[in-house]
Amino acid sequence: MHRSNPKLLMKPSPSKEKAPIYLTTARVAFKKAKRVYERVVQVVTVFDNPHDIMKYGKHTMQNLEEHFYGKNYKSQKHVIVRELLDKKFISYSNLSIDEHKKQYQEQV
Repeated sequence: MHRSNPKLLMKPSPSKEKAPIYLTTARVAFKKAKRVYERVVQVVTVFDNPHDIMKYGKHTMQNLEEHFYGKNYKSQKHVIVRELLDKKFISYSNLSIDEHKKQYQEQV
């Protein structure tokens, strides 16, 4: 008779679950030459609300700044994620959401 390993039968705890990665359509505002522009763009992220994307998604925000301003823009760059319009599941990350947030806190 084959005995199964009880650790294999247990589900991972919520903090250890892998974070889903989404392709998100977002409404983003940015300021350039004293004018505010709004665009709808697609963003790849593990976070599912605008506040978390702006606070913890450093790589995502850098990509948006480079997309709107380019590499040679010298003035301040203001990018705001206003709302998420659509969300499509792509895959799972190797880290949990909490681990992604911890990575940001260690960098700051």
